[in-house]
Amino acid sequence: MAADSENTWGPKHFIQNTPCARNSFLYGMGGGAVGGFAYFLWTSNPRRSYHALMASFTATVLLYWVPCRYQYAQKRMKQRMINQGLKTHIVMQGTPEAELLASAQEAGDKS
Repeated sequence: MAADSENTWGPKHFIQNTPCARNSFLYGMGGGAVGGFAYFLWTSNPRRSYHALMASFTATVLLYWVPCRYQYAQKRMKQRMINQGLKTHIVMQGTPEAELLASAQEAGDKS
Protein backbone atom coordinates (compact mmCIF):
# COMPACT_ATOMS: atom_id res chain seq x y z
CA MET A 1 0.00 0.00 0.00
CA ALA A 2 2.86 2.40 0.76
CA ALA A 3 4.36 1.85 -2.70
CA ASP A 4 1.06 2.78 -4.40
CA SER A 5 0.64 6.06 -2.52
CA GLU A 6 4.31 6.88 -3.05
CA ASN A 7 4.04 6.84 -6.86
CA THR A 8 0.67 8.57 -7.27
CA TRP A 9 1.62 12.20 -6.75
CA GLY A 10 4.51 14.39 -5.75
CA PRO A 11 7.05 16.77 -7.21
CA LYS A 12 9.08 13.97 -8.77
CA HIS A 13 5.97 12.46 -10.40
CA PHE A 14 4.88 15.90 -11.65
CA ILE A 15 8.25 16.69 -13.22
CA GLN A 16 8.62 13.26 -14.81
CA ASN A 17 5.12 13.01 -16.29
CA THR A 18 4.26 16.58 -17.26
CA PRO A 19 5.55 17.81 -20.61
CA CYS A 20 7.73 20.94 -20.38
CA ALA A 21 8.00 20.74 -16.57
CA ARG A 22 11.56 19.43 -16.38
CA ASN A 23 13.07 22.00 -18.73
CA SER A 24 11.02 24.82 -17.21
CA PHE A 25 12.26 24.10 -13.71
CA LEU A 26 15.85 23.56 -14.81
CA TYR A 27 15.94 26.85 -16.72
CA GLY A 28 14.14 28.53 -13.82
CA MET A 29 16.72 27.34 -11.32
CA GLY A 30 19.56 28.52 -13.53
CA GLY A 31 17.92 31.87 -14.22
CA GLY A 32 17.06 32.34 -10.57
CA ALA A 33 20.61 31.58 -9.44
CA VAL A 34 22.08 33.99 -11.97
CA GLY A 35 19.53 36.70 -11.15
CA GLY A 36 19.97 36.38 -7.40
CA PHE A 37 23.75 36.29 -7.60
CA ALA A 38 23.86 39.29 -9.93
CA TYR A 39 21.56 41.25 -7.63
CA PHE A 40 23.71 40.31 -4.63
CA LEU A 41 26.85 41.53 -6.41
CA TRP A 42 25.06 44.77 -7.27
CA THR A 43 23.55 45.52 -3.82
CA SER A 44 25.37 43.28 -1.28
CA ASN A 45 22.01 42.74 0.41
CA PRO A 46 21.33 39.00 0.91
CA ARG A 47 17.64 39.37 1.73
CA ARG A 48 16.83 41.43 -1.37
CA SER A 49 19.02 39.20 -3.53
CA TYR A 50 16.93 36.23 -2.36
CA HIS A 51 13.80 38.11 -3.43
CA ALA A 52 15.43 38.79 -6.79
CA LEU A 53 16.33 35.10 -7.05
CA MET A 54 12.71 34.05 -6.46
CA ALA A 55 11.38 36.70 -8.85
CA SER A 56 13.77 35.68 -11.63
CA PHE A 57 13.05 31.99 -10.97
CA THR A 58 9.31 32.58 -11.26
CA ALA A 59 9.63 34.75 -14.36
CA THR A 60 11.94 32.29 -16.09
CA VAL A 61 9.71 29.30 -15.34
CA LEU A 62 6.60 31.08 -16.57
CA LEU A 63 8.27 32.52 -19.65
CA TYR A 64 9.45 29.05 -20.64
CA TRP A 65 6.38 27.06 -19.49
CA VAL A 66 3.63 29.02 -21.25
CA PRO A 67 4.96 28.91 -24.84
CA CYS A 68 6.10 25.30 -24.42
CA ARG A 69 2.67 24.16 -23.25
CA TYR A 70 0.99 26.18 -26.02
CA GLN A 71 3.13 24.46 -28.67
CA TYR A 72 2.49 21.10 -27.01
CA ALA A 73 -1.28 21.70 -27.14
CA GLN A 74 -1.10 22.68 -30.82
CA LYS A 75 0.90 19.55 -31.63
CA ARG A 76 -1.60 17.33 -29.80
CA MET A 77 -4.51 18.97 -31.63
CA LYS A 78 -2.85 18.29 -35.00
CA GLN A 79 -2.15 14.69 -33.98
CA ARG A 80 -5.80 14.19 -33.03
CA MET A 81 -6.95 15.61 -36.36
CA ILE A 82 -4.57 13.31 -38.27
CA ASN A 83 -5.69 10.27 -36.23
CA GLN A 84 -9.35 11.09 -36.85
CA GLY A 85 -8.69 11.48 -40.58
CA LEU A 86 -6.88 8.13 -40.69
CA LYS A 87 -9.70 6.41 -38.83
CA THR A 88 -12.26 7.91 -41.21
CA HIS A 89 -10.17 6.85 -44.20
CA ILE A 90 -9.89 3.28 -42.90
CA VAL A 91 -13.62 3.06 -42.21
CA MET A 92 -14.59 4.48 -45.60
CA GLN A 93 -12.08 2.42 -47.59
CA GLY A 94 -13.85 0.33 -50.23
CA THR A 95 -17.23 2.05 -49.89
CA PRO A 96 -19.02 3.97 -52.66
CA GLU A 97 -18.53 7.23 -50.73
CA ALA A 98 -14.76 6.76 -50.76
CA GLU A 99 -14.78 6.20 -54.52
CA LEU A 100 -16.91 9.33 -54.94
CA LEU A 101 -14.45 11.38 -52.86
CA ALA A 102 -11.49 10.00 -54.82
CA SER A 103 -13.10 10.88 -58.14
CA ALA A 104 -13.94 14.39 -56.84
CA GLN A 105 -10.35 14.90 -55.73
CA GLU A 106 -9.04 13.75 -59.09
CA ALA A 107 -11.39 16.17 -60.86
CA GLY A 108 -10.21 18.96 -58.54
CA ASP A 109 -6.53 18.19 -59.19
CA LYS A 110 -7.00 18.38 -62.98
CA SER A 111 -8.57 21.83 -62.99
